[in-house]
Amino acid sequence: MNRAFLEARSVSKHFGGLQAISDVSFDIRQGEIFSVIGPNGAGKTTLFNLITGFLAPTRGEIYFKGEKISGLKPYQVARKSLGRTFQLTTLFERNTVLENLVIGQRATRETSVLHGMFGWRGKRSAENKTLERAHQLSETIGLGREKDMVAGLLPQRAQKQLSIGLALASEPELLLLDEPAGGLSAGEVGMIIELISRIRDAGTTICLIEHKMSMVMNISDRILALNYGKKVTEGTPAEVCQNEEVIKSYLGEKYAASRRSC
Repeated sequence: MNRAFLEARSVSKHFGGLQAISDVSFDIRQGEIFSVIGPNGAGKTTLFNLITGFLAPTRGEIYFKGEKISGLKPYQVARKSLGRTFQLTTLFERNTVLENLVIGQRATRETSVLHGMFGWRGKRSAENKTLERAHQLSETIGLGREKDMVAGLLPQRAQKQLSIGLALASEPELLLLDEPAGGLSAGEVGMIIELISRIRDAGTTICLIEHKMSMVMNISDRILALNYGKKVTEGTPAEVCQNEEVIKSYLGEKYAASRRSC
């Protein structure tokens, strides 16, 4: 886990006079779980939007596997093998779990040329592979038994799992998760932690935004802390949880005291 998989170099994003992100640099290493923390308004989701092409930096550059991706459109970034979820779960609510996972694959694959070359047989083969992959994904995310349920009727925990499955449908090498455990109970958070760990162990690098510090500190290899759009620190959970500015702006003395031995 030594190679810089994704690298941000002095990235800034201004909205008029508001500096949402200011001169932030960091790297994500291949094979790690990298977390971004900070209070509301710290710039976390803006940073995700810059990485995935929903926003262009005012200044600075972002590289993925050595290739500049800042300034690309979201669909172009996705085709570079980056996937993401959103803070608000976005699903095809009237479709089943399995149908969602099929749609997720079709949305990121260019199949028209293949179908034109090989006709209906090529199309049928591609559809069979897509369906097979959807079945595999439903098991991976722990929804094999719910694969025929309509997504809009799933409980919140299962909807979170399905949103991760949609992001995985494109087979990303780097997966960005925006508050994957938001709104879940302690027991449900444990299931999400297990799922994220399995995804990483299967070879996908993870970057996540999360407010649940017990989850972040226990699952992360390294953490980036932001406040008011600026980088506070970057390091291991042990280093970050003892940083005085992080304690003051986000963790609080009570939480920090419980982690003094980390």
